[in-house]
Amino acid sequence: MQEKRYFTLEEANECIPQLVDEISQLRAIRNLLAGLHAEITPALEVVSSNGGSKHTLALLKATASFREVLEQIEQRGCHLKGLDPGLVDFPHLRDGREVYLCWRMGEKQIRYWHEIEDGFEGRQPL
Repeated sequence: MQEKRYFTLEEANECIPQLVDEISQLRAIRNLLAGLHAEITPALEVVSSNGGSKHTLALLKATASFREVLEQIEQRGCHLKGLDPGLVDFPHLRDGREVYLCWRMGEKQIRYWHEIEDGFEGRQPL
């Protein structure tokens, strides 16, 4: 288990360009998975075991890619809270206590923070 990371505001803001790319990738993979699921489900209902298909292989690859991107985000110490609208929390020490810096896709920089238990609804300006 990796040691808990606390971000400065500057460090968290430096993550934003990569997070924009990663969240965009995750959304694209999610859409691919949804399409593959729609194609595979009828076939699986007809044939319980078809020995594998190109759709099954694509589903496995897309799932692995999705997991890989999630792990990249997590290994940096960021907390992805949702793909829509693309929320990320960054552990941060404020006045000696742990809080989250809060960023949402579309924001150019982090402008909010919130108590850990408050979540997005408790966002306060920095």
